[in-house]
Amino acid sequence: MPSAFLIRRTHQSLIRAGTVLAQEGHWQLCGQTEQVREAAGQVHLHQPDVLACDLRLVDGNATRLLRELQPEGEQRPKVLLLTPSADDLLLFEALRSGGDGYCVDAGSGAALPAALSQLHEGRAGMSPMIARQMLAAFGLPRSNLQLAQCVASGQDLAPLAGHEPLSLSDQHLLSLVASGLLSEEIGQRWQLSLADVERRFAALYHELHLLPQRAVQHSA
Repeated sequence: MPSAFLIRRTHQSLIRAGTVLAQEGHWQLCGQTEQVREAAGQVHLHQPDVLACDLRLVDGNATRLLRELQPEGEQRPKVLLLTPSADDLLLFEALRSGGDGYCVDAGSGAALPAALSQLHEGRAGMSPMIARQMLAAFGLPRSNLQLAQCVASGQDLAPLAGHEPLSLSDQHLLSLVASGLLSEEIGQRWQLSLADVERRFAALYHELHLLPQRAVQHSA
């Protein structure tokens, strides 16, 4: 049974989320806290498979915690960011700092089990705003919408010059999401399962994490 560690803004949110996970029965809750300052040490102690963390906490935010969870050479759990809105301006910064995915949750915890399982299986979601922010972060223009919807565009793994290891299909995918297409709609157009589309989102978040390292390499 995979394990999860919860970091929530309020005690009530922790209780509700823990109750939901216990009722769902597929996740072991190995620890919980409301404090950023003590979270990194507890996560290191319990070594959960997934860490679910509110974007904003009483004594800090998820971005601060993510930076503390990345000591050199040490593997950290996958991080699910909990936010009341996918359009929160802090969300992209947290994803850039190491978040592996997000879940829209105002504190009830109802969506938590499915989101944890999605992330544990290497899948993630993406909103139009995040896709637009990712295009800007990678320095990519939007693809022609008609071209991007073709089945062949989903299979175009040719590397993007100057943006390796991103591919043309990555650019097309971000462009489609930025234009408002849903994951299911992209899957239909590209003849891919929803899980395949979500795995591509997860891979793009991983590339986003590596951007600072590549910037240093290119300037060296």
